[in-house]
Amino acid sequence: MRARYLAPVLCVLCVLCACYESVPIELSRVQPGTKLRVSLTDAGADSLARYLGPGVETIDGKLISTNESGLSMSVSEVSMRSGQEQFWKGETVVIPRYSLSNVQARQLNKPKSLLLGGVLIVALASLKLAGVGNGNGGSGPGGPPPPPR
Repeated sequence: MRARYLAPVLCVLCVLCACYESVPIELSRVQPGTKLRVSLTDAGADSLARYLGPGVETIDGKLISTNESGLSMSVSEVSMRSGQEQFWKGETVVIPRYSLSNVQARQLNKPKSLLLGGVLIVALASLKLAGVGNGNGGSGPGGPPPPPR
């Protein structure tokens, strides 16, 4: 790989390998557009079964709005108690407050992301220093002699 392409590739790889975590958050402090994971109570899962399906445990998506009666989300994924996951295309679901067990926001975990990015950079630099992928095909020093003329 050429040196001029190395920096942009490393930047892209570091962004792609970022580590995220879900942290508890107060619903009153959440801004619209925030990625949330909402855990439902058993009663909440039962009352929302006609919209979400039976046995829903968590709902992932972006917050659209919140008020005193509940919240509105653009749903991207629904996880069932059985362990199955269903992917959605951003359909809007209104979730009453009595259905909420836990609300978590998705946040970047900076220490883990930096550690993973550093490991990736060291691995790529080691490969570069070892000469792996330099494109010489073994014809450099120590390779077979050139054919006679």
